[in-house]
Amino acid sequence: MKNGNGHPTLKVLLIDDSIDDEEFIERELGRNYKVILKRVQTEAAMALELDQRSWDVAICDYLMPHLTALRALDVLKASVQDIPFICLSGAIDEEAAVEIMRAGADDFISKQKLARLTLAIKRQLKQKRERLQDQLSLEESYIATIEAWGRALELRDHFTQGHTVRVTDMTLKLARKMGFVGTDLEDIHRGALLHDVGKMGIPDIILLKNGPLDYLERKIMEKHPELAYNLLKPISFLEKSLPLPYCHHEKWDGTGYPQRLKGEEIPLSARIFSIVDCYDAMISDRPYRKGLTVQFVLTHINEQRGKSFDPQVVDAFLDLFEARVEDGN
Repeated sequence: MKNGNGHPTLKVLLIDDSIDDEEFIERELGRNYKVILKRVQTEAAMALELDQRSWDVAICDYLMPHLTALRALDVLKASVQDIPFICLSGAIDEEAAVEIMRAGADDFISKQKLARLTLAIKRQLKQKRERLQDQLSLEESYIATIEAWGRALELRDHFTQGHTVRVTDMTLKLARKMGFVGTDLEDIHRGALLHDVGKMGIPDIILLKNGPLDYLERKIMEKHPELAYNLLKPISFLEKSLPLPYCHHEKWDGTGYPQRLKGEEIPLSARIFSIVDCYDAMISDRPYRKGLTVQFVLTHINEQRGKSFDPQVVDAFLDLFEARVEDGN
């Protein structure tokens, strides 16, 4: 973002106990940026600023009475912000520079060569933009793969065609109603798309059986959440999406599978999805029965509050249908 003078805005978190250093740094950076600077000198103050505001760069004095640069770097790593960390020192100390760089600092600059600071910041911000672009490209590739897995599974079983799209759309609506936003909603989106990916490991003779499963077949089918867990666990990108495919067959009263989780032990994303999945399965045609009426299924879901389903999620789900009726949808 640029101001009226054409200079981009730079938000600087300065970890330093010296007012003089603050003035020097602000003057130096002001040649190229509109500087928004906050100086802190304690661990608590630094953590608070990282929690409450977003910053473009952190600049830290190497040694202060109440906070060392190494400790400040730990505080930054513990926060959710991915910002460059540049260490300043009153004198070049090779051993100190090596130590802080090994710990994860992005640069180490002498206060006697402060003119280097602007160049260092520009370089680090450019590298950050490139990292974000690489990450975005990787995430787009992952999402394309996820969608392909879903399509491949539905091609195996034509009776479930369209199921993944329908339940994903309804799950997102219900999740929004339950207060999910931003990246948490994106994690639910991916988890819903992958909810049945474990069925890729289920034999066709069971998955495509034209009738109800017997006891042994049911036990094999019930392995699909664990198969999904084992398949997806190595993918760090899907770490926060994993609870939904792993836990969506758990039940509020503890009689579900695979872990026999009970009540709020079950991740909320899975509690939300389990109702949507049940609804779509019951209203859809199957090889051994026709789809049931919407009213019958809604009554069944209401009767399962406190048994299969979280009562609060049942209420939110039924509210969605009331809103659709009122809107004429």
